[in-house]
Amino acid sequence: MKLFEKMNWKLFNLALWIEIILSYFLPFKITDSLRYKVGFPMPYLYMDNRDLDISPFMSMHCNPIGLLFNGIIIYILVIVGIKLYHRLRQKHIK
Repeated sequence: MKLFEKMNWKLFNLALWIEIILSYFLPFKITDSLRYKVGFPMPYLYMDNRDLDISPFMSMHCNPIGLLFNGIIIYILVIVGIKLYHRLRQKHIK
C-alpha cells in the first residue's frame, strides 16, 4: 500500500490524458480489413469497420486494463523525465 501513498496522482492523471490525446495523433494499427487498433504502446481501443447501419458506439470495444497499463508506462516515463531534468538543471547551476 506504500506504492499508492508515494504515487503522484496528478501526474498519473496527466499520463492518462497524454495516452488519450496520443491516440488521436498516432496512426491506427490495422489488423485486417475489418478491425482497427488504437493506443500506445499497447492497443486499448478496438474499432470494427462495419456497415453504415450500425452505430459507431456498437462497433467500439475498450480494454480498460490496456489503458491503465499504458498510463503506468507513460507515468514512469514522465517521472524519469522530471528526474533527468532536475539532475541536468542542478549540474548546470553548479
